[in-house]
Amino acid sequence: MASSIIHLAIASELTKRHIFKDTDRLKLGSILPDASDDRNKSHLRVLMAEKNMTAYDPNRFRELFGELILSDDLYLGYYLHLVQDILYRHFVYDEYHWDPQIPGNVERLHRDYRISNYHVISKYQLEKRLLIPDDLHEEPLFRMANFNAENQIRFVLECFEPVDFDDVFFFTAEMADEFIGRAAAFCLKEIETLEQGGQGMDAYEFGWAVKQ
Repeated sequence: MASSIIHLAIASELTKRHIFKDTDRLKLGSILPDASDDRNKSHLRVLMAEKNMTAYDPNRFRELFGELILSDDLYLGYYLHLVQDILYRHFVYDEYHWDPQIPGNVERLHRDYRISNYHVISKYQLEKRLLIPDDLHEEPLFRMANFNAENQIRFVLECFEPVDFDDVFFFTAEMADEFIGRAAAFCLKEIETLEQGGQGMDAYEFGWAVKQ
């Protein structure tokens, strides 16, 4: 999955091209799926047994929260996080041939995230500011999974600190920029589709083999 900083950068790019009701709620929604202990639940991971494939399920999220997606930017940000993670898997696995099965590769990728995060924060002028509404735990989202938004925000704010190493293994700053640009363009079209009454992304078209 993409880093929280990349999700925030995409949200920032979207605010330059679309008018939102509440950008603070948009930003919180864009990192909230990663604030759960059960990422499969929070990302609505679905098994497509007939295809031996799996995916995150924006279809199901629209069924659960369709009206809120269009009226509350917390839910729109959450929905777009799912869309972005699906796009990201295609980006790193299919286009850049990422292999998490090689021992140590996952740890090296997370180290690359720490290096690229500061580049992304600087280039996209991200603010070190994330707000949690007092009534967040009353949101219908919490019927789907439990979230610790406070811990997630602490983690994200720590990403604003620069690191003293730059030996990138796989995920470069150029890859971050490429993905942010492409994902922002896709998400903008996704927003327009939903606002016009269209269906939006179909998980069945973007799944991946179960072995991944």
